[in-house]
Amino acid sequence: MRHLFYILVALAVMCGAVACGKKHSPNSVKAQVQAVDAVARLVAVDSTDTMAMQSELLKAEAMRSQFLLDGDSVAAQDFDETFRETLIQKSPRMAKTLFSKND
Repeated sequence: MRHLFYILVALAVMCGAVACGKKHSPNSVKAQVQAVDAVARLVAVDSTDTMAMQSELLKAEAMRSQFLLDGDSVAAQDFDETFRETLIQKSPRMAKTLFSKND
């Protein structure tokens, strides 16, 4: 029983260490919300209207770039991660097209 307790404590400490390892920004939540909104607007566009899709992608990139211009690379990374994860959930086909590597 004592060994189980030590294992649980060790797991809790490891989980805490992993959570502390990720950098946070005061703008992280704002970046995540903007990324989710950008995906919603992108997915709402008619897939045959490539100009409108490109426009939405450029708007999303402008949002991300603003964090970089403000010197907040952590928020920009949060935007990227949230955008990718949300797009994969909302439209796996579009995500595959956007994020596939052209060889």
